[in-house]
Amino acid sequence: MVEKTNYIPIRKLVRGPNIRWQGERIKRAHAIKYLGVYIHEKMNYNTHLKAQSTRATQLYENLLRIAGKFRRVPLNHRRTLYKTVIERELAHGSVAWCLEPTVRIARKLSTIQRPFLLAISGAYRTTSTAAVQVILCIPPLHLQLQREDRGTALFRLRLPLSTNVSDIDPSEIEEKATGWSPQPSEHLIPNQIPLDDGGNINTGLRIYSDGSKTEKGMGAAFCDLTDVNIFHRWSARLSLRNTVFQAEILALLKAVEHAVASQLKN
Repeated sequence: MVEKTNYIPIRKLVRGPNIRWQGERIKRAHAIKYLGVYIHEKMNYNTHLKAQSTRATQLYENLLRIAGKFRRVPLNHRRTLYKTVIERELAHGSVAWCLEPTVRIARKLSTIQRPFLLAISGAYRTTSTAAVQVILCIPPLHLQLQREDRGTALFRLRLPLSTNVSDIDPSEIEEKATGWSPQPSEHLIPNQIPLDDGGNINTGLRIYSDGSKTEKGMGAAFCDLTDVNIFHRWSARLSLRNTVFQAEILALLKAVEHAVASQLKN
């Protein structure tokens, strides 16, 4: 777990702290991916925009491969592909980084959007981005994302916008009715797992399993903790062709077999 863990210092330190967990050093990273968004230690989203640019290039190449450079696909279908696939992919988490886009972000998004507009319209490479946007009725990407993000911030996150944009108080917005479905926590069925916290379990047999993939390879493991001591441990290296789900299942299988064998011995 430690080798997969990174940290970023938010404070402006000349030299970052040396953080260790159980004697192993945790690596410092300049940017961390959290919920699909890259967060940089300087609290900007340049790293995220670079990742989005790389992702956009891959999407562009895939679309050209599928549609044969769009020659066989009608114009309205090309536009639909862009609006439903490309734009939605680039809009992930944009409420965090495109609510008030800077000039740098606007230019970067324009650079990302341009090859798709040229491919959809079939225009020459020398055609300006603004002209293609007008012809296709597709707004600049940063303005499209900003419009959606303002709605998300106001209606879903209940965050107020700047006064020069809107003076609507989020607390005064009527919430959408969710129907009459019962709250599961208030209507427990007899055989349901209880929701009460049983507290920390520090005694008896405890087995922890994990399957994961790192740069060094794929693996599965489990350990048996009796009281506070590791009584038994097992691990195995898997092929890179295996998935993380298969590694998790293998670790669970070996853990269950060990638990059954331990009960039979007792």
